[in-house]
Amino acid sequence: MNIGKKDVLWGYISLLMVQGINVILLPVILRYLNSAELGVWYTFTSLYGLAMLIDFGFQTIITRNVSYLWSGAQSVKSVGFETVNEKNSKINIPYFIKVISAVKFIYTSMGTIIFALFITIGTWYMVNISDGEISMKTMLISWLFYMVSIVLNISFSYWNSVLKGIGAIKTYNQILVVTKGTQLILSVAFLMLGLGLIGVSVAYFISVVVNRVLQSLAYYKYSSETQETKGKLKVKYDKEIFNALLPNTLRTGSISISNYLIINFPIILSSYFLSLKVSGQFGFINQIVTLIIMLSNSYYNTYLAKFNYLRVKNKYDDLIKLFRKALVTSWAFNFIAFALFILLGNWVLDIIGADYTLLNLVPMLIIIIYRFLYNNQTLFTNFLATKNLIPHHKSFLTSAIITVIIQLVLLQFIDNKLIYLLLPLLIVQLVHNNWYWVWYVIQDIRKDKKLTHSS
Repeated sequence: MNIGKKDVLWGYISLLMVQGINVILLPVILRYLNSAELGVWYTFTSLYGLAMLIDFGFQTIITRNVSYLWSGAQSVKSVGFETVNEKNSKINIPYFIKVISAVKFIYTSMGTIIFALFITIGTWYMVNISDGEISMKTMLISWLFYMVSIVLNISFSYWNSVLKGIGAIKTYNQILVVTKGTQLILSVAFLMLGLGLIGVSVAYFISVVVNRVLQSLAYYKYSSETQETKGKLKVKYDKEIFNALLPNTLRTGSISISNYLIINFPIILSSYFLSLKVSGQFGFINQIVTLIIMLSNSYYNTYLAKFNYLRVKNKYDDLIKLFRKALVTSWAFNFIAFALFILLGNWVLDIIGADYTLLNLVPMLIIIIYRFLYNNQTLFTNFLATKNLIPHHKSFLTSAIITVIIQLVLLQFIDNKLIYLLLPLLIVQLVHNNWYWVWYVIQDIRKDKKLTHSS
């Protein structure tokens, strides 16, 4: 599996486009959208995150297992993985087709379920929070395009896993750059034409269609093996494959729920308990922090498929060396970027003519610290997951649920202030997850190293 510097470079570029699209658009959005419309837009993006919970970690599981199969493994397992030597690493194409066909069935089902939920409950929620603050017609038309975009995105999400799993990292990221470039150009054009929130939603819809078409074309052109599967990938349920994938899907899914509750759900709570204006301000800061973290993780995520490959090939020393390098790269980027954000954030907002500033230093630091520590524990546990082992899922979910309960109690019965939304996010994770799982993975690495060298 050949993953190199060009893959890493395209990873940074694509993540900058994917996570920074609203930041890049911000000067135009601030000029053409009012604070209520901006709040609605960030609510849309949070609902997208909610919809992606139906994936339940399945995309991560598929990427990992596609990497195993592409490295020569002959089957998928519910726990652990199959090691192979260099001489016996031929791809089992019929079995590969069988797995991807089953995956297509699952994602088609997911898209159908999300459409049913969002056309009913989702529409009710948007009407409820938008009444009196924004034109109902504008909101509903915008929501229609954004909702359909979500459904299409989910229904064809399997292409993300397949491309990353076979090592087509550069191609995958190049398509993301084209996709987000399309969204950026169309969004600016539609806003300047006076289409407002509707224009931004339509631009996103078109970019989703472009993305899924390009991913399909890229897969079939990638190699002789992918060309061999052309016309053979069907939407087909397979009980054997489903049962093999389900156990870790449920575990990873609980982690996806935890991530949503910790990262995205606070924005929905702020729009409900505080205001759309505060929600927009908090959403902007949260997005900048997310952009920084995603960029810092780009090196790590680019080589994630190679982590799986090195596991299957039993090249443990190379695996640990690459993991350490990925961690140091992430930490260094975070420290520098967060410092620049705090020091220069308000200055940049003033230059672009924003009508608000960043939050005060204390809430800013709380957001940055809790997100950094949460991301750090995730990097360590994701490395553990390359063994197809996910022992941390219960701990993550329990802490996330406790966090939300405390937030709801504080906001409902104490006071509806932003600080009561933020403090539980930091304190609950500090009690256990932030330190325990880092220590756990370090101990696991030492144990595996001894076993590898002794054998």
